Amino acid sequence: MTILKSLGTAVFVVSASLAGPAAAQTETHDIATFISGGPTGTWYPTAAMVSDLVNQTYLGQPMTTVPGKGAVGNPLAVASGGAQFGLSYGPFLKLAYEGNNEVYSEPGFDNLRAVANLVPNTVHLVIAEGVDMDILSKLSEGATVRIGVGQKGSSNFFAQEKILAEFGYDYAALEAQGSSVVQGAQQGLADAFANRQIDIYTNTVGTNSGDMQQAIAARNGRLMPLPENVRTTLVEKWGYVPSVIPAGTYAGQDADIPTVNLATVILTTAEMDDEIVYRAVKAIAENHDRMIEAYGGFSRWTPEEIHVGLPIPIHPGAVRYYKERGWM
Repeated sequence: MTILKSLGTAVFVVSASLAGPAAAQTETHDIATFISGGPTGTWYPTAAMVSDLVNQTYLGQPMTTVPGKGAVGNPLAVASGGAQFGLSYGPFLKLAYEGNNEVYSEPGFDNLRAVANLVPNTVHLVIAEGVDMDILSKLSEGATVRIGVGQKGSSNFFAQEKILAEFGYDYAALEAQGSSVVQGAQQGLADAFANRQIDIYTNTVGTNSGDMQQAIAARNGRLMPLPENVRTTLVEKWGYVPSVIPAGTYAGQDADIPTVNLATVILTTAEMDDEIVYRAVKAIAENHDRMIEAYGGFSRWTPEEIHVGLPIPIHPGAVRYYKERGWM
């Protein structure tokens, strides 16, 4: 490190050999707030790690992580200038960009831009032993089902609502025809499944997670593949990403299971400086081990996925890096 003094002010020029994701610290940048999730969840440490890696490439600490209101509230905060970067889920980011819909009743925020696709959560439907794998297709023929759909406002509640709509039902209509729809926290749903109070346990979570393994073991469960028309609608209309749960992921699973992923997306606005966006995606893609330190779920993610399935226009600073890597 070389120290230069001029008029009594110390200026630090950091050597280019500094460990970090980008070039030497020779520039400054205006403060950029990164709004995440609650301090006890996985989004806050993820955003904090990204901020730390970006800050290593600038003089000072330009990127600051703050807790946020989650997938629905963060796009509003970023679009209105309350934060410069944020985390959300792909479907909610798409709805915020488009506007005039069930989640965002106002006109869309067309200044929003996608930056990066991070760790996915995969939509799972576990069917208990003895229940017809095609039960959802047979609802219109008089079949009934007992299904757990998550807590209102959760990503899982949203996913199951959209899936059931493709079979011609909303939650109220399902209950009106004699089926049972159980809402609540995921642990409560897992217990209800194990205790035979529901026959379909659903969750939007990382593959091979402990709660999915336990649910399958409790009732000799099988994973329900999503029909192609359902997947297509979830992808094209709602901003999910096509996915497959590979054979052998769970006990007794001898075939690939087609489903969809719920992307966790970093967002910003079109006005954000290209260079700091470029440095952010470069830092994430080239520091995989550090991202795993922040959140173990990054172990099931690869840097090549960072640009896949982004549901709104991508910021030019991110496009620049993706093209450099040959990913776009």
